[in-house]
Amino acid sequence: MTKDNLSPLDKELIISYRRYITYQKRLSDKTREVYSREAAMYLSYLNERGKKVENIGPGEIEEYLIKRRIDDNVDERTEGRILSSLRSFYSFLSVSGAEDRNPAKLVEKPKEREHLPRVITEEEVDELMSSFPKDDILSFRDYTLFELIYSSGMRISEAVSLDVSSYRSEEGTISVIGKRDKERIVFIGEASRAALDSYLDNVRPKLMKNPREKALFLNRQGGRLTRQAAHKRFHETAEKIGLDATIHTLRHSFASHMISHGADVRSVQEMLGHSDVRTTQIYTHLDTSSLLAFFDKFSPLENWDDDIED
Repeated sequence: MTKDNLSPLDKELIISYRRYITYQKRLSDKTREVYSREAAMYLSYLNERGKKVENIGPGEIEEYLIKRRIDDNVDERTEGRILSSLRSFYSFLSVSGAEDRNPAKLVEKPKEREHLPRVITEEEVDELMSSFPKDDILSFRDYTLFELIYSSGMRISEAVSLDVSSYRSEEGTISVIGKRDKERIVFIGEASRAALDSYLDNVRPKLMKNPREKALFLNRQGGRLTRQAAHKRFHETAEKIGLDATIHTLRHSFASHMISHGADVRSVQEMLGHSDVRTTQIYTHLDTSSLLAFFDKFSPLENWDDDIED
């Protein structure tokens, strides 16, 4: 399905909608892109059928979602995202006075199949971190960045957005700006703290070209390291040691390992910056191997055959 069948009036409407979700709703760049694209595709779909957005009911929205499911082979998660974008679009129309209903809110979201995030073991994390040569300044920068992500659970977008002033060495904390510009304070482990201190003392000064540059992590030109460049560096290192992982795997692994070591879900939620604890609870499902080992060790049934008389 395309978004090519748009009238000039529709295009102006999409521009206004994008301003609404940017400045009033303050959605992230990625969410704004998805929502505005989906709204344009929806209007194009209505134009092809000669329908007006103000005359649409929940049944017709359900038909649209079914068509997307068939034509574009979307899964439950994507279908839910499409519906969320339509709810947001109709909310905008209501605020702008173009429509006083939100028929998308009357459509039930599809139930998603549970997707467990990919994690790696603590031994694999150690192998990854030890694979960075510490005598190369770019390699040490990468090691510091990835150690920080694993130590704190922050997103790669949050990590590359850090400034030098974000880090408080004496406290071992970092001020992180997360989704929707929400600030949170995260604590980091000793290994990450030592790496950051060494990076700031010995590596960053060698990369710095402009003394007024605020970015914590610098590229070889002295500017802020981009998310794309960090992904590329991580992929090259992971591939070299045969590790099936992405940078985001470090965030998932941080959460899983914290819970397996006894951290409560609410604390992990705060560290990850999740707005809903249900998002964090997915990591409790990953910690099954230790539970099974505990059961095998202490179950009263373990030596049940010892009590049976011959």
